[in-house]
Amino acid sequence: MTIEEKMKLITRNCQEVLTEVDLKNLIESGKTINHYIGFEISGLVHLGTGLMSMGKIADFLKAGIRCKIFLADFHSFLNNKLGGEWKDIRWASENYFKQALIASLKCFGVDESQVEFVSGKDLYEKNPIHWQNFMEIGKQVTLSRNLRSISIMGKKQGNDVNMATLFYPPLQVADIVTMDINLAHAGMDQRKAHVIARDAIKKIPGEHQTPVAIHQNLVAGLSGPDTDSKDEESLKMSKSKPNSAIFVHDTPEEIRNKIKKAYGPPKVTEFNPLLNWVKTLIFWGEESGEFTIERPEKFGGNVTYTNYADLVADYETEKLFPLDLKNALAEWLIKKLEPARAHFEIEEHKNALIRMRELLGIAKA
Repeated sequence: MTIEEKMKLITRNCQEVLTEVDLKNLIESGKTINHYIGFEISGLVHLGTGLMSMGKIADFLKAGIRCKIFLADFHSFLNNKLGGEWKDIRWASENYFKQALIASLKCFGVDESQVEFVSGKDLYEKNPIHWQNFMEIGKQVTLSRNLRSISIMGKKQGNDVNMATLFYPPLQVADIVTMDINLAHAGMDQRKAHVIARDAIKKIPGEHQTPVAIHQNLVAGLSGPDTDSKDEESLKMSKSKPNSAIFVHDTPEEIRNKIKKAYGPPKVTEFNPLLNWVKTLIFWGEESGEFTIERPEKFGGNVTYTNYADLVADYETEKLFPLDLKNALAEWLIKKLEPARAHFEIEEHKNALIRMRELLGIAKA
């Protein structure tokens, strides 16, 4: 595989690379590329985590990258996920969240043996130097910058926060140091932490790799943008809004029902989650791909789009109606997520999903 082919695999379907020059230099160096993406143990696993994040891992593996998935139990505790209960966080990490990610990887033909799962508990117990790294990083981050960075926890600067909240950004950067990561991967919400990492790691004692940061594309929520703040952040799929998200273990009926109710006004292409899914999940961030809309002859018959711009143009001119697009999207997702649903049909994992719903106070629809 050429350097250009690796670059394309690594960077496709991403919003940002910090920086492409650094990434090319890393590939050309011949060094082992050590990737990681970290997840708080919080809600159910939706398409943004299950398809977008795991799909990018599939790309990285094809490019010969060593991939690591970090189950961030300590970070979950700091951010008061699952009520800040250690036993629930640890149980959910191993029995639900890890299994949901394994199920999602199967949707891309990736076996769990191809990636490494690491919990915060295991990482810190096996590497006592981590706490030295944590303090070294802390010395390189000012209090004001740290406060600005707590948005990575979904918190706003200016709100009263406890001391533990301030541990979060330097702890995340220390994870990168301890795991010897040179390719950090996340959504744009983690950008501030990655920028701190790229800056602070250069300043601490010892030989440490400055990570390239990859920020993947956003998967939109079903409900569309907030009325008062039509921006990408308001469009994002959120597990805290179950009706705005499709989860990797949703049944075909649930998928069809949720998409049927999705925001998608005729002719409106801006902030339209239906089009976002076609571009990010089906065309995988590219202009070209293949997506077939099946419909009766009296409504135009079947049509296969191989160019994203053509689909958008037809939607704008009502040659493609929202209902037809919704139906096709639902069937594509049902087929794509079949391996994940099958994984959660295994009795052990089915019971874990039931228990996770109970922890979250979510009744089965």
